[in-house]
Amino acid sequence: MVAPMSLFLTILPIAIAIAMGWAARATGLVRDQDWPGIEALSFRVLIPVILIHAIAGADLSLSRVSGFGAALLLTVAALGLAALALGRLLPGLSSATASTLFQTATRFHGFIALAAADLLLGLEGLELLAVAMALLVPVINVANIAALAVLLSGAATPGRVVRAVASNPLVIGCALGLAANAAGGLPPGFGDAIDIVGRAALGVGLLAVGAGIRPARLLHLSAPVVAGAALRPVLAPALFLALAALFGLPPAQTLAGLLVFAVPAAANGYIVAKAMGGDADLYADLMAWQTLLSMAAIPAYAALI
Repeated sequence: MVAPMSLFLTILPIAIAIAMGWAARATGLVRDQDWPGIEALSFRVLIPVILIHAIAGADLSLSRVSGFGAALLLTVAALGLAALALGRLLPGLSSATASTLFQTATRFHGFIALAAADLLLGLEGLELLAVAMALLVPVINVANIAALAVLLSGAATPGRVVRAVASNPLVIGCALGLAANAAGGLPPGFGDAIDIVGRAALGVGLLAVGAGIRPARLLHLSAPVVAGAALRPVLAPALFLALAALFGLPPAQTLAGLLVFAVPAAANGYIVAKAMGGDADLYADLMAWQTLLSMAAIPAYAALI
């Protein structure tokens, strides 16, 4: 068991990188109109590239990932059901708000999870996070778009669900990585090129996360905000740790899975909420709180492993 303070110091660079992104936007060093392009570069190019590189060289044998995958999927399913239950239990909650609770409970921020995995576990951590993303990204995107389609009448059709998932850059990156893995690895030259591009992914991604934080949103406390912040990152890691113990996962897989559920919700869910009629303002509020709480949740839960 590692001391919480040691773990906090290990992930401190993540917090500093996020703060640097916030400072760059707050001071005007990088203009507001420039950030969408940076975010698009991260989401559409840099993170898919690092996924391709990590998955292509990962050990995806069934004996290694079956229990890990089952624990991940069961945790996501439980979080989704809990969010839907809260949507019914909280008085006066709109369907738009319920859809955002579902999204922020099940989606996870790949930028922060990958950066934390790299710092805490090195290459093995990146490979395990890549496996988790290869498994969860398509499932989570299908589940969220389908849930929003049900909660927000007429928001989507089956064809739109298929197109949205198939065109997701993270899904494409996972698919290409899996294809390369099945083929025995990346072709000569491509691996080095992808590695060069992928090195920029984590730093640029964390700067973009920081740029999206609005401190004033931390003052927007409401029942949905408290409920969403409790689900992730407070309760979600505890649920995964219980399942990891049940499946007898080794420490590295347990820590990698913990990172999936201790980080805030993915930023792309905000775009989905705006496009499909969800509560985008609540999504932004929850992301701010979840980002802040994750800085304490990651070392606190990791110390239990």
